[in-house]
Amino acid sequence: MTGYVAFLGGINVGGHRVTMAALRAEFEQLGLTDVGTFIASGNVLFDARERAATLEPKIEAHLAARLGYAVPTFVRTAGEVVKAAAEEPFGPISGRDTHLVAFLRAPPTPRAKRATAALSNERDRFAVRGKDVHWLIHGGVADSSVKSSLLVATIGHPFTTRNTKSLRKLATALSTG
Repeated sequence: MTGYVAFLGGINVGGHRVTMAALRAEFEQLGLTDVGTFIASGNVLFDARERAATLEPKIEAHLAARLGYAVPTFVRTAGEVVKAAAEEPFGPISGRDTHLVAFLRAPPTPRAKRATAALSNERDRFAVRGKDVHWLIHGGVADSSVKSSLLVATIGHPFTTRNTKSLRKLATALSTG
């Protein structure tokens, strides 16, 4: 069995509300074990025998059928989450800045990787690490000069983001739990 985290897009935003108990029950219906949630924003921890690439479409299709709307799903092993949370591609950041990690299903192409790096400016910086895109915003998310729609078009893949402050708390829970 492998420990995983599913990062779900669109959970408890934009009118799409689901309780964490209901979300855990949906994962259990898929035969996944040791299911838990981490904060109410679509982070589901579980164990499974399948590979992440098999789990992503399986979970996504199940949740769309049960919830009635698309739920983009990005699965990482517990070790991959711990590694992503520890990365500091921009060095230490100030408390006023925001460091997000955008989770993708596959690494961007070399061309998309270069185009993503080219979006960097005085306010926003980007660093691609495999299937993760680190995004540093000087200030808060509302201060960014790069809209998510532009980043999706540039990368060529859908994604969901998590703040590294939350990811580090999740990584600690994964390491101690």
